Amino acid sequence: MKLTRKKLFIFAGILLLIAGCCGVYFGVYLPRKNAAQASDKKTENNDDMDRTFKVRRDDLVIGLQQGGYINASKKHKLALQANHRTKLIWVIDENTKIKKGDLLAKFETDDLLEKIENFEIEQDNLSKELDLAKENYRVILSENAAALQDAEEKLSQADDALRKYRRFERINKRDSLELAITEAEDALKTEEDTYREARDKQYEATSTQNAEEVRQAALDKQQAKIDKAENALSNAEDNFKVFRRYDHPSQLLRLVNAYDQAKLTLQKVRISTESKAIQQRKSMENLRRRVRWVTKQLERYKEYMPMMEWRAPEDGVVIYGDPDRRWGNIDVKLGIEVGRGQVLITIPEMSNLVVDFDLPEQFRSKVQVGNKATITPDSLPGEKFEATISHIATLPVNMVSWDSASPKIYKTKLKLNKQSSKLVNGMSVQIHVVTKVIPKVLFVPIEAVFEENDRFFVYRSGLGGPQEVTVEIGESNDNFVQIKSGLKEDDVVYLYRPYQKSQDGK
Repeated sequence: MKLTRKKLFIFAGILLLIAGCCGVYFGVYLPRKNAAQASDKKTENNDDMDRTFKVRRDDLVIGLQQGGYINASKKHKLALQANHRTKLIWVIDENTKIKKGDLLAKFETDDLLEKIENFEIEQDNLSKELDLAKENYRVILSENAAALQDAEEKLSQADDALRKYRRFERINKRDSLELAITEAEDALKTEEDTYREARDKQYEATSTQNAEEVRQAALDKQQAKIDKAENALSNAEDNFKVFRRYDHPSQLLRLVNAYDQAKLTLQKVRISTESKAIQQRKSMENLRRRVRWVTKQLERYKEYMPMMEWRAPEDGVVIYGDPDRRWGNIDVKLGIEVGRGQVLITIPEMSNLVVDFDLPEQFRSKVQVGNKATITPDSLPGEKFEATISHIATLPVNMVSWDSASPKIYKTKLKLNKQSSKLVNGMSVQIHVVTKVIPKVLFVPIEAVFEENDRFFVYRSGLGGPQEVTVEIGESNDNFVQIKSGLKEDDVVYLYRPYQKSQDGK
């Protein structure tokens, strides 16, 4: 009997537990579930209702979104190469499709032709002046040779006269004077001997004179001869003295001075003739230099003539100015003055287009050469084109070149996987770069995750209403963030702070 009661109690307890569970299910859980479903349905039909997101597991694509533009990898930028300012007198319309060899522009050539004519006249005149200078140089050389020969002959004559005097004339004159002295001495000695003989000789008396008178007369006569001989000797000695003291030094000095003067004259003639030749050679060299300069200018301006007419180097489309230059492009119109290096026309080659964009410095570590990208043109929102990053600049530059405080960017290029005729140079595009794909992970929209005191959390929808749940996040893209823990697949999270909204609605 006791055993039966015990079984009854157990059976009754089980019935009560089942009844309680059913009451909770039908009285609490099911109404709340229906209310939540009704709330979700209202949210779909009314923008003012709560926004939620169901957590799912899928591949999370990590990347970044940037704006860029289509660019031709090769552009023919046509600029005036002539170092000569001129005016544009004709130009083809912009956006015109052209073929290789088509006429693109013409420039004024009147001033250029005038300069060519002036240089031709100047070249002819300078050539004639140079010919005259060459003839004058030959005359100067001939005159210089004659002047040098004359000076050398005079120097040779002066040298011969000096040598002749030193070796012959001086000695002959000296010997002649010494011989005169010797002869005078001999004559004096002879007369003195004759006088002594006359003195010792015995004379006979004559009818009119006695012997003594005769003797005295003979001695007087002989004495006169002695005096004459002495005078001759004195004159000879005086002549020798005059020769040694005056005539010889004076003649020698005159001949030496004549030689030195002739030598100095020869040096002067040499300097003078060489100076004349040098001056003439310099004059000729200046003329040659001017002829070369004028000839070079003439050739240069003649080379400019073909540059005054432009023809298309390749097939393409005409674009005015330089599309790669943000500022300073010239306003292309008839009559404008054009100088060397100013780009007037650009012809991009549409057969090999690339995409250029500025990669912000903060994303440089996430993007590598070889990353895939999707291109969406602004003018073709329904079109998408695949591309690959082909180049990233080594060094960053300022986004605004003249502002050092502007953000740093890396110049980056994308290579299109397939060229398309729908794309044209200069077209603006949106670029979605795929840097990483995380397979089969949980993720939620970024706006569903909140942060407070270094803690990340979400508001999960539950039977009792929104529940704050701490989560661990991983990597993210522009729209979604990876959830490593705290949520499970099919959980529903709010994309706002529901309590705050509730309070705001009160």
